[in-house]
Parts: sequence; structure tokens; C-alpha cells
Amino acid sequence: MLAFKLAWRNIWRNRRRTVITTLSIVVAVFLSVLTRSTQEGQYDNMIENTVGKYIGHIQVHARGFWDEPTLENSMAMSDTLHHTLASTPGVISVVPRLESYALSAARRQSRPAMVLGIDPAAERALSDPPSSLQAGRYFDSPSKHGAILGEGLYDRLGAVLGDSLVLLGQGWRGMTAAGLYPIRGVVSYANPELNDNLVYLPLETAQELFSAPDRLTAAALMLEDPRTLEETVSLLRSRVDTSQYEVMSWKEMMPELQQAIQADRGSGIIILGVLYMVVGFGILGTVLMMIAERSFEFGVMLSVGTPRSTLFFILAIEVLMIALMGAGFGILLSLPVIWYLNLNPINLEGAMESAMQQYAMDPVLFFSMDPGIFTSQAITVFVITLLFSLVPLVRAARKEPVESMRS
Repeated sequence: MLAFKLAWRNIWRNRRRTVITTLSIVVAVFLSVLTRSTQEGQYDNMIENTVGKYIGHIQVHARGFWDEPTLENSMAMSDTLHHTLASTPGVISVVPRLESYALSAARRQSRPAMVLGIDPAAERALSDPPSSLQAGRYFDSPSKHGAILGEGLYDRLGAVLGDSLVLLGQGWRGMTAAGLYPIRGVVSYANPELNDNLVYLPLETAQELFSAPDRLTAAALMLEDPRTLEETVSLLRSRVDTSQYEVMSWKEMMPELQQAIQADRGSGIIILGVLYMVVGFGILGTVLMMIAERSFEFGVMLSVGTPRSTLFFILAIEVLMIALMGAGFGILLSLPVIWYLNLNPINLEGAMESAMQQYAMDPVLFFSMDPGIFTSQAITVFVITLLFSLVPLVRAARKEPVESMRS
């Protein structure tokens, strides 16, 4: 207890030195939290723009569909299968889809298009077309005749709302797919591929077009907590007949996205490593200055019989107290700033905006409020502080009394 009292009084004998050392740790924690929050926020944005807007966290297909995505590998969604998927713990919505391709034509020209048959009510849980609707109206029922086009395709076809859209393609089991639908709306997504190719049809209308009644190409599942992805996939595989169906997570369907995040996370760790090194050497310099300033004091303590281990222990407690204060104040400073930026993300403009849109991402800089970011960065900087202080403390404890008092 006496050692703690001495350490506490020692660190406030020179307030300026203590404040400078503490501030260097506070700034380090703040910068590292800001960096990690930005990174994780962008990863969440990337996943949301692909997983949350298009494929879902998990998809269930007929076995073989993912290797050969054609209508011939579509599946019939029975009530039993739907109940099994919907009742799986963690699954909050099952979104049925029928996806195929056709030639689309309107007033000015024709273009290939991805035709997506959706359940209007269930689809709100995934891509939520009403929130991206730029003009027109959303579907009222799965059987309603009408089409909603991506903004890019709408412009290229030279169509206007109310025009007729011609779709021509191949249906299930080689049937001819041909249909004429009024254009009821236009949607816009950050993903340029969707904008330039997408045609929404109500599910029953799409099944009628492709002569595939009651058939689906996929059932997309949304999870209550995306962190339970692997557990839910394993549970689903144990509950469905895997000889007929394949259960795939978004990581399996989009490995390139997962690899891009891992690669970027690795580069971020290198940047943080450089930051940690700068912080560490800054703390090392401050501690060396503190030891040098108090050389006479250490010499006196050792000459009157203070054990070297006690001197080392007191100095270690001083550094520990300063590190704790720095890490604590760093978190307190980071919390309101990151919280504000999380609620008010930064809109990017100019070249940055174009670059983000090319990667199908919203041109917005998001910040993550994951509690793990705050604690991990505070602990990391705290440990770095202790590690870089270790050598100066050992050297101070090993000094000879006479030499210390002369220096």
C-alpha cells in the first residue's frame, strides 16, 4: 500500500511531465480507435451493400444450382421446407426468389436483363425496393402484372413510366418465355450492375413468365445476428435434406468479398503497427526523460538501503497508473466522437465518390461502434506502454547510488 501511495505522489510531483505522458497515450488510443472504427464501418458497408441488399446472409438452393444456376436446377418450395427454414433459431425472414435472364425491350432499344421474381412483402426484409424507389409505385401483391426496373436499365431503354416492357427468354424445361408488362417503377441501388440489369417482377408473374409454377431458384435467409452465421449454417444443414438442397453462407457464395476484407484488414494492421511503433517510442522517450530527471532521487533511495526490487516496483506502479489513466481517458474521448460519426457518417464527394460507386459501395464514410474496437485498442496501447517502459525501469533500478547522485 505504501508503494502505491509513493507512486501516486511521485507522478504528481511533476504535473507537466505526467500530463504530457498521459496525453500521448490518450492520443494513441484515440487515433487507433478512429482508424479501426473507420475500417470496420467500411467493411459493414461493403457487406450491407452486397449481402444485405442482394443475396442475404444465407441461401438455400436445389443441390447443384450454385455450380449451374439455371431454371432446370430450381426447386419447389414446400410448406415443410419453408417452416423448417423459418423456424430455425436466428433466422428472422425467408425471402423466396426466382431469378433468370431475358432480353428486355422498350421504346428505344433492347438490353439483356436479370429478371428477379420477388414476393413483395418478404422482399422488404432483404433489398427493400420501396426504400430505393425513385419513381412509380411498388407491387401490391405477388400476382400483380407489372415491372420495376433498375435506373440504369430504365435510362438505356429510353422508357417512361407506363410504357410496356417486353421480356423474351427461355423458361423452365425449354419453354419459351415471352411477356409484356407495364413499367410501374424505377429503383436505384449503389451497385451499378443491379442498376443496369435489374428487372423486378412479382413472384407469381415471374413464375408464369418462365413456365415454372411454384418453383424458386433460391430462398434467401436473413439472420437476427450476423455473427451467428456459421452456427446457423451448421444447424440448417442438420435440419434440411442436404441430398436435395444446398445451404450456403454469403462467405461461400462471395469468397472474393471475404478475401478483399481480409486483405484490407491486413493492410490496416500494418498501418496500426506503424502507429503503435510511433506511440511506443514516444512513450519510451518520455519515460527515459522521467528517469534521467530523477537520477539523484534514485541514488539517494538506493544509498539509504531501499532494495532495488522496491525501487523497480514503485516505478512500475507509476507507469502503470499513467498508462491506465491514458487508456481510460482515450476511451472517454473516443466514445462521443465515434458515436457522433456513427450517427452522422461523412458523405464523400468528387473522385472519392466515383471510386466508391465503382466498387458498388455507398459514397459514405461509415464508423463502427463495435465495443470490441474500444477495448482492444485501449488494451493494446496499454500493453505497448508497459513494454516500452520496461527497459528504462530496469536500468533505473540497476544504477549505482554514487553514480546516480553525480549524474
